[in-house]
Amino acid sequence: MILTRNLVVTLIATVIAFSTLYIPQPMLPLLAKQFAISPGQAGLLMTLAMLPLALAPVFYGYFLQAIPARLMLQIALSLLALNQVCFVFAEEFWQLLALRFMQGMLLPAIFTALMTYCASMAAPGQVRRSMGLYIGATIIGGFLGRLVGGVFASSFDWHSAFLVMGLMQLLPLFLLTRVEADADINFARLDSRSIMRVLARRNYRFMFLSLAAVFFVFSGILNIIPFHLRDIEPGSTPLVISMLYLGYLVGAPISLMSDSISRWLGDERKGLLLGLTVHGCGLVMLLFVSLQGLIITMFFLAAGFFLMHALLSGLANHLAQEHKGVVNGLYVSIYYFSGALGSWLPGYLYEGIGWQGMILVFLLILGIGGWSIGRLDRSAG
Repeated sequence: MILTRNLVVTLIATVIAFSTLYIPQPMLPLLAKQFAISPGQAGLLMTLAMLPLALAPVFYGYFLQAIPARLMLQIALSLLALNQVCFVFAEEFWQLLALRFMQGMLLPAIFTALMTYCASMAAPGQVRRSMGLYIGATIIGGFLGRLVGGVFASSFDWHSAFLVMGLMQLLPLFLLTRVEADADINFARLDSRSIMRVLARRNYRFMFLSLAAVFFVFSGILNIIPFHLRDIEPGSTPLVISMLYLGYLVGAPISLMSDSISRWLGDERKGLLLGLTVHGCGLVMLLFVSLQGLIITMFFLAAGFFLMHALLSGLANHLAQEHKGVVNGLYVSIYYFSGALGSWLPGYLYEGIGWQGMILVFLLILGIGGWSIGRLDRSAG
């Protein structure tokens, strides 16, 4: 597949935009200590940015369809850059929460426009490949944001990390002036009737339940593992914490290879169960490892999760003979809603029952995911 200039620009913008979503994560223990708050309260910095992404298919549909993709990106990225710079002046935790919620209101527009560009700029027959590259770019962006947060919070202070991220938004803004074509956003707005038509089919119900279970667990681990590392290695800096997320990068090749893996195993159900098993093994390993082991274990957790994520999204589109936009919108809503809850509630689990207790609860939740996969029709794949 030959990458056009327009597609390259879109992928660069995707990497930088997704960096914004995850930049606070390695800094959560530092911010919790500075503002004297609990891990659960600190997790709201992730939850408030993800929640609008979950609600976007319900509330954003008509608005997003009214504006061309390039104009949408130029406005939203400019506001996002300004928002990041405002973190330099934040001195109270509620101000951080307000700024993160504002980011969350901008991100659905940015992500939807970028996804539209990736799909519309693909050559005939290359849409799936183009979307695979988009998913890879989101994964790289997720790691880059955590790395920027860790490096600058350790070298200077946490304010500087947000300032640098704000300046980074200027790169896609400049590159967008080099994009030769525009694209119309096709965003399916969800309503109660369309949602019920989709959920009336058992395969969708069980697919979405397994997605919610595994992403709740994965989000919880990503948010709580910095606090666990601080407990076992009190001198850990945000930079050291950011290295925990190296394993996250394995998601890019795993997502691209997911179809080959499922074909080798025979069908998507077996691929989903393999992903769930790998993720579950990673969870069990977390009960016994120290710093170096945590880094290695993250490769297992990320590989299992992203294999499931790629297969579930592909299976949802494969089954969607009609209402494809509604299915994808519902998939996005469930994905980010479970991620938002996973970024918040496990903080209280960690405080109440400790690391081992939280992991055992997560294993039970994964069991629900496994039961859901087992309930899928054998003909689903």
